[in-house]
Amino acid sequence: MKLGLITDIHEQVEVLSIALDVLRDEAVDMIVLIGDVVGDGEQLEETCRLLLEHSVVGVWGNHDHLLCLESRSDFREQDANATTVFLSSLHPRFEVAQCLFQHVEPWLNADDLADLWYFEGPPDSPERMQKIFEATSHAVVFAGHYHKWMLLSDQGREPWSGGEPVRLNALRRYFVAVGALCEGRFATFDTESLDLNPFNVSNGLLPSR
Repeated sequence: MKLGLITDIHEQVEVLSIALDVLRDEAVDMIVLIGDVVGDGEQLEETCRLLLEHSVVGVWGNHDHLLCLESRSDFREQDANATTVFLSSLHPRFEVAQCLFQHVEPWLNADDLADLWYFEGPPDSPERMQKIFEATSHAVVFAGHYHKWMLLSDQGREPWSGGEPVRLNALRRYFVAVGALCEGRFATFDTESLDLNPFNVSNGLLPSR
């Protein structure tokens, strides 16, 4: 299965539209959101409309949590707008093909707003990495939140920062932080070949790798 990965949109509709077009051209089987649709609220309806049109699935982030819960309680199919429909579809965690998606590290509780806002720098200390890999048995954990690329394995931090494609080792387990879409970054991941391909939108909003 080929997955499209987006996170930390923060209502940047123009970049989101480009990313969705690229992921369509990449023939992904599923697009997974790893949290944080919400920004200042001015383009939230258009953002959610695009995500619905492309059948995006996924999880909420720290900026989305309360609105997602409100959307669930207020949902009425006959008069729901795109914002209500999409936000009510998000979950704290999402799993597919031995991959776990959660906006924050897996030892944190994504149902708890305080945990969703937790930030003590990149989780690349031995103590934080141990917490990550003890919290789950999934082969690959994907997160957002950091607004930067990061690749950790159960052997330590990998020398990768999103500048080129990388193939994961099937004998290891990984934690991957995906770069923020609001800064032009997104990715694809093939669950069979384990190829992780980052994209960076730059220079006139053209996708480049």
